Amino acid sequence: MSNETMTLTQANREWASRPADERMPDLETLHAKAVEQRKAAVEKDVDFATLRVEAKDQNLYLTRGPLPTKLSNWAFTQLCGRVGAPSEYVAGLPATLAAQNLNHGLAKRVGEATGSAIARVLFHKNGEWIIRALTTDTYERIWNCELTERLLERQGEGWEPARPDFRLAGDDFPALYHGDRNMFAMVRLRTDYIEQPFGHGLPPIYKGFICWNSEVGDRTLGCMSFNYNGMCGNHLIWGAQNVFEVNVRHVGKVRETLDAFAVRMREYARASMSDDAATIRRATHKLIAATKEEVLDVLFGRRNLKLTRKVLDAGYDAVVPEQDGSPNTVWGMVQGLTRYSQSLGNADARVEVDKAAGRILDSLDSF
Repeated sequence: MSNETMTLTQANREWASRPADERMPDLETLHAKAVEQRKAAVEKDVDFATLRVEAKDQNLYLTRGPLPTKLSNWAFTQLCGRVGAPSEYVAGLPATLAAQNLNHGLAKRVGEATGSAIARVLFHKNGEWIIRALTTDTYERIWNCELTERLLERQGEGWEPARPDFRLAGDDFPALYHGDRNMFAMVRLRTDYIEQPFGHGLPPIYKGFICWNSEVGDRTLGCMSFNYNGMCGNHLIWGAQNVFEVNVRHVGKVRETLDAFAVRMREYARASMSDDAATIRRATHKLIAATKEEVLDVLFGRRNLKLTRKVLDAGYDAVVPEQDGSPNTVWGMVQGLTRYSQSLGNADARVEVDKAAGRILDSLDSF
């Protein structure tokens, strides 16, 4: 659990990389997409010793017996990893030569008894059968629809898809994504929030919840809960605090973690924000010093902030009094530094400023 103020970039990375057909307008559509993918899937465990790769029409097929099945790009990458072959190099070879290299790797793996002897193959029917993923039998698959179903259940308790609070025309779509390799969703609790102390059209401070998963071994199963000040049109999440994150690999008792997500959402929804609201109210009235120079002197003297006087000066000047209150107060400087950090192109520099803002708020009683 982190109490530092920070800008979360997880949703922004999804926003920047997802094609249009992976952007879902609501939780119902997200769940329907996940269910559709689950219904088209068949999972089968086979012995690595029975597998061979064939080249046909410049494509690669995995065969076990008389029925060759085309490898998806992702399954091809996984197969290369299983036999210790560099995927970029093999992909550049003629299909026949690539098949020969992979078959050599399969034979060597079996002969040397390297790794699990069983391959867990995920087939997908989309007109023709393809192989979506190739892992070992240690991989415990969590279907995306298991996760989206739990999100739908929580929707009745007040959770809704998170949409941008600061946006341009056309930037109102939620942070819900589903593709061939993975899914990602961000929701917020519409029924419990803290009004910004100076209002003026600013969004409330919401409780947010992010979760992600991959059916094919592309990423972990994970979730993150936090409070946040707002999300902009490119899905950067500003002013996040009380960040709690869980990441688990798809092995062992991973399904127990999936059940724990629903419990975490329910407990987080019930947790009171009254302490946070009280801290914010106190911070709006807590004076650091009477003048700008004195404020900069006090904060620059706090070495744990690790900020230059130039950055502190920029944070002070970034304060918008109508929205943040006086820059001479704790809340004003926290907001000013957070706003200034959003203008920084370097992610590491942005994180350092956000962390410093959080430390100022955490040390409220020391001023």
